[in-house]
Amino acid sequence: MFQLMRASRMLPQAALRSSTAAMATSCRLLSSPVLASRPQSQDQVKPSLQVGLGAPLSKRNAGVSVLGCAIAMVAVGGCAQGIGQLFAALVVGMARNPSMKEDLFTYTLIGMGFLEFLAIVVILIAGLLLYSE
Repeated sequence: MFQLMRASRMLPQAALRSSTAAMATSCRLLSSPVLASRPQSQDQVKPSLQVGLGAPLSKRNAGVSVLGCAIAMVAVGGCAQGIGQLFAALVVGMARNPSMKEDLFTYTLIGMGFLEFLAIVVILIAGLLLYSE
């Protein structure tokens, strides 16, 4: 019986309205013989679609989207840490071999570009998570 009620939540509302009387009658027949003896018209049968198994499937969970955005923003901190380590390695590399200064700086800028791209993608995904339903 619960599977039937859960499946009825998945149906479109138009199909649900047409079969509500039949479903309500069959549920009443299965649940209690006292209710089966009393006939009810279709106007009197109004199922409560807002509580229990008839609750809507999509509820607004604004707090969850904010938490998802905050968790995604942790990756931006990781990108900032990566940029710091990249420039620290540049300083160490230039101290060990000053003649490769231009090459090391070029490689550092390429690595920084990749890290900034990752940070931008993470910020975009965090924005999508924040403003999603």
